[in-house]
Amino acid sequence: MSLLTEKIMIVRKNYDCQHVLMRLIEDWRQDIDKGLFVGAVLMDLSKAFDCIPHDLLIAKLNAYGISKASLILIYSYLKGRRQSVKVNGTLGGFLTLLSGVPQGSILGPLLFNLYINDFYYLFQTATLHGFADDNTLSAQANTLAELIKKLENETEIAIKWLKYNQMLANSSKFQTILISKEKGHIKASITIDGQQIESKLSVVLLGNKIDNKLKFEEHIGELCKKAANQLNSLYKFRKFMTPFAKKIATNSFVKSNFSYCPLIWHFCPASSKSKIEKIGTRANKLCSLETVTFEIKRLRQIAIEIYKTLHDMNPPYIKDIFKKRTGRTSQRLANNIKCIDKYETKFGKNSLRYLGPILWNSLPHHIKALDNFDEFKDFMKHWGEPGCPHYNRYINYINSF
Repeated sequence: MSLLTEKIMIVRKNYDCQHVLMRLIEDWRQDIDKGLFVGAVLMDLSKAFDCIPHDLLIAKLNAYGISKASLILIYSYLKGRRQSVKVNGTLGGFLTLLSGVPQGSILGPLLFNLYINDFYYLFQTATLHGFADDNTLSAQANTLAELIKKLENETEIAIKWLKYNQMLANSSKFQTILISKEKGHIKASITIDGQQIESKLSVVLLGNKIDNKLKFEEHIGELCKKAANQLNSLYKFRKFMTPFAKKIATNSFVKSNFSYCPLIWHFCPASSKSKIEKIGTRANKLCSLETVTFEIKRLRQIAIEIYKTLHDMNPPYIKDIFKKRTGRTSQRLANNIKCIDKYETKFGKNSLRYLGPILWNSLPHHIKALDNFDEFKDFMKHWGEPGCPHYNRYINYINSF
């Protein structure tokens, strides 16, 4: 099982879509700061879990060294499954499943991971970022022409693998986005499997709308519009709701809009952040609550992600974002992480690589040294509250950079 490395970024414990997007966006920011052109191709797979051929899956499991007895058991688990459709009490005829892994099962995601594991070892000049059946090829180059050539060549390799492994790649639905320091939209097309794919101003990846300037204004605008409509509906019925019901409804329908992958769009413009906070203020007023801002909550989450990274509770590829300092003999600085000079990055404070170390290093030494995750989370629950000395230390620390 030596091939099962951190290259698998999908459906695993402690791995979620925010981690994939964090690494992807941070790599893009770093490459753009170097003056490179960055691009990505979002591949559309049709019924990925349903297309896996049983015989080829067993052959791959055999190549990984799984015992013959286990292979026979897995084969019997997959083969001969039958299903039918029931409509208005009428049961249709049963058909035998010829391919696919059982979705909703414990083994389904694991078998899917094992089946596509070798997919991540094909690419030489691009990086494949995946979560479940969402796969994105990302590359960077010194010139736009070089970038397009890389993406075309690597995508052709990907399509060949998908066809050889009997998975359906709908190239006409592929999307591409090109990013650089240059102002305006980079209008270019990429030829993929005979299809001309025009670069877009924004693409939707794992439920997040990513624009070609990494500002996320359109994404935040949609979130705020949805949350505002839901909040307006709750206000109409507030007289008929108990305080507890208001709190539950507000957290479930309004505030939850801003809890999905918040670290991806944390560095949106101030105008977008203001819109979010206004909705938060209205939501708290409805519930007669005084809580910290959404921004404080995101900063808390950044600190928690750093703790998890340093304690091997996050995917290994996140360690490239939050790097522990080396060569420090001082006990007081032993748990600090490496800071990035502000002159090394155009984005300045607008990257986790820059902001994360400042936030983490401002925490008290005894908190950074905690071995108990629950104790660390308990501390962060109160970090940033009015009068919190540790938050004031963070503000002073970040202003000094």
